Amino acid sequence: MNGRELTIRALEFKQPDRIPLYLSTAPWKSDVVAALLFPPRGWKPRNRKYIPRSPFSIVTSPLRKGKKHLMDEFGSIWYVPGNETLGQVVDPRVIPTWNDLKDFKIPQKTSKGRLWFAKFLFRVFGRGKYLLGSLDNFFFERMHFLRGFANLLRDIKRNSEQLKALGERLAEWYCWEVDQLIKLGADGIMTTDDWGTNQSTFISPRDFDEIFKPLYQTVAERIHDSGMHFWLHSCGNIYYLIPKLIDAGVDCLQLDSPRQTGLDKLREFAGKVCYCNVADISTVIPYKTPKEVEAEVLQMVKTLGPFQGGLIGTIYADLGAVHFPKANMQACTRAYRRFGRYGEYPLL
Repeated sequence: MNGRELTIRALEFKQPDRIPLYLSTAPWKSDVVAALLFPPRGWKPRNRKYIPRSPFSIVTSPLRKGKKHLMDEFGSIWYVPGNETLGQVVDPRVIPTWNDLKDFKIPQKTSKGRLWFAKFLFRVFGRGKYLLGSLDNFFFERMHFLRGFANLLRDIKRNSEQLKALGERLAEWYCWEVDQLIKLGADGIMTTDDWGTNQSTFISPRDFDEIFKPLYQTVAERIHDSGMHFWLHSCGNIYYLIPKLIDAGVDCLQLDSPRQTGLDKLREFAGKVCYCNVADISTVIPYKTPKEVEAEVLQMVKTLGPFQGGLIGTIYADLGAVHFPKANMQACTRAYRRFGRYGEYPLL
């Protein structure tokens, strides 16, 4: 089986020959090749004092000395403190009050200049690989970028109708992005919504059902109607939202810190949703030895792998930002290659 067949079978619980690998920094070794869309050709921030934020600026930001501010296509301002992190969105917000919603514009729907890098990656590295397109930040993250995190949490209780109106406009944008990636032959779509802290989720399952589930379903329907899979990255303990995310159409949960939810709790949903996991970046990769990292991967395979699929191995790409031992990330990949068989290691 090639990488595409392995990954599709893993996602659909159809007993692939081995656990596929998604290695974002080494697409030539990966079973999955992923690509982001760029801003359109000629796009500049409306305030020229800001650096345009794009996939390239995220990579090159550490090369620029000192503190800096970038602006993305939605108008959100990103502060980067002069280190290797991606930065964070800061004030002023794009929609500081709901009266400003009338002036909010989604990015320009033009494919000119957006697709070139995805085309390059898919053409050069994509033969026989699973092609994964990315929508970048999804509803919850984009809303708190636009409104501010505290404002968004209040809005969920006090201004739900305005949030739904904003969500509908964002859903229109995400569906348009999905359509562009369909044209490139993508097999799946990934997006990112960090839903939790170490303890629990930021919002209740009831609030997710009320506001976010219909929005997720709108995009998931567009993805599934084209025969693609819906991948979601999320951080935090998301135990109480996992069944809601599955109902909303998520096919694969990409977790950098699976221990935040707990392997035993994740197992409750194994066979219903696929996991794409790295050895935990909050408790394992930073502190353990390479042998202990390998043991963690084996434990994940034992716990989440006995379902004829449903587990994909991955890495955490931005080691420099969090100063992880390179040897430990290499151990994670090595362990997935060594132990990457479904159902061969009984959970004792």
